[in-house]
Amino acid sequence: MARKHFGRRMAAALAVALVVSLGAAAGTAWAYYTDTNRASGMIAFKYESNPPSTEVKEEPDGLNKVISVKNTGEVDAMVRVKVFAPTIDGVTVRIFPVADDGKTEIETGSGWTQSVEGNKDEGWWYYTSPIVPGAFTSKLKVDVSIDESKDVPAFDIAVVQQCASAKSYKPGGLMLGTFHDGQKSLIGAVAFDDTAAQNQDGE
Repeated sequence: MARKHFGRRMAAALAVALVVSLGAAAGTAWAYYTDTNRASGMIAFKYESNPPSTEVKEEPDGLNKVISVKNTGEVDAMVRVKVFAPTIDGVTVRIFPVADDGKTEIETGSGWTQSVEGNKDEGWWYYTSPIVPGAFTSKLKVDVSIDESKDVPAFDIAVVQQCASAKSYKPGGLMLGTFHDGQKSLIGAVAFDDTAAQNQDGE
């Protein structure tokens, strides 16, 4: 069955992509995740002699994936994550914060939010505090549900993360940072919770 590639052009412009290949065989849905090479051109601004650098950590969970982002650089970094998925009858894809167990969904206090100016139709998840070098964000889960009664074709899902400088961040403020598409700020009603959003210890 021909593979459908989704979001290739967008993923090529961003920092790191994890490609999720899903398909159907003998009536049974299955999935696997593979790393791709780092996309060319981690966004580095000219005034930054030491730009931030991050990578994704993956934890398989059946058809799903639990992810976190590690700061692999030498300076504090702001990060955001997005899932690019096709619309296919019989397939539901969600991304949401989870506890350390990778299973329990967290509604508030995870350190992740989508309540960012201009993000209504973009679908990014933003981490609300800087990640210090060597530390991880809290976890997000990519949850894939497949209705096995449907004839589901093979398809790809790209989980993309991007980092930005933390120079614009001020504790208690609304500014998160400047990503490839401009400055990003929290919506005023969203309050910072630096205690809940503290970096996880490096491994």
